[in-house]
Parts: sequence; C-alpha cells; structure tokens
Amino acid sequence: MSPAYKTPEQHDRWHKRTCARCGRHGWFTARRPAGHVCRTCHDKALRVRGQCPACGDERVLPGRRPDDGIVICPDCAGFMMSYRCSRCGHEGKLHGGRLCTRCALADRLNDLLDDGTGRSAPPSDPCQGAAPRCIDPPNTEGSRP
Repeated sequence: MSPAYKTPEQHDRWHKRTCARCGRHGWFTARRPAGHVCRTCHDKALRVRGQCPACGDERVLPGRRPDDGIVICPDCAGFMMSYRCSRCGHEGKLHGGRLCTRCALADRLNDLLDDGTGRSAPPSDPCQGAAPRCIDPPNTEGSRP
C-alpha cells in the first residue's frame, strides 16, 4: 500500500467499486457509462461478437443499451476507449501495446524463437506459423455476458 493512503480502508474506498454488471464489490477494470466494471465482466463482454442492433455494424458488442439491456457496440454505448488492435485492427481484448491476442502471441513467439539475428529460426514445428492465426475468441453472438 502506498504511503499516500493513511488506512487500508481509504485505499479500498478509492480503488474498489461495485460492478455495474454483476454487482460484486472489488477492483474495477473499466469505467463505462453505466458504471464501473470488474475484470471478469469486462473480459466476458469483449468475447461477444455480432451485428450491433443500433448501427448494424459487425463487431465486438461489449456495451448494453440502458433501456432494455441489449448488447451494443462500443460506439453506440458511448465508450471513450477503442478496442481495436494497434497493428492489425482486430477488435477485442487488448494486451500490452494495445495489441490483440494474436499479435501479442506472434510477438512473444518471435521473441522466444529468435536465433539472435533478429529473425526467427526456421520452424521445426508445423504449428509454429499457424499459432497466431488459429487464436480467435469464440463467436458468442447472441449470448449475454
């Protein structure tokens, strides 16, 4: 705990919130128009893909309409943050450097398989080149997080 907090209760009061989706009290991950959201609900919401009923675009549906709770895209939900990968443009959960899971894994594999010259060693395993392409969140269109 940082010395800026006089008590553990003060630390918790400043950093813990009740999740707007599940109602649990804990560390929040995102601030949404409807309130703070925990990591579990945030990650579940980013796995829902489909056609947004508000604008008709095919994309990730992490938001909810306030009146009926139907899942909608980030733009229609009024989110300030973009969920698009800074490298490939895929929309979904982002990791370090604002990279999607596929790009983050590809970078990690390249780092691990680097032969010291800045290039990856020739693939000894046929799955090596296919790994980043095969990772894609399951399509849970129509399901509710």
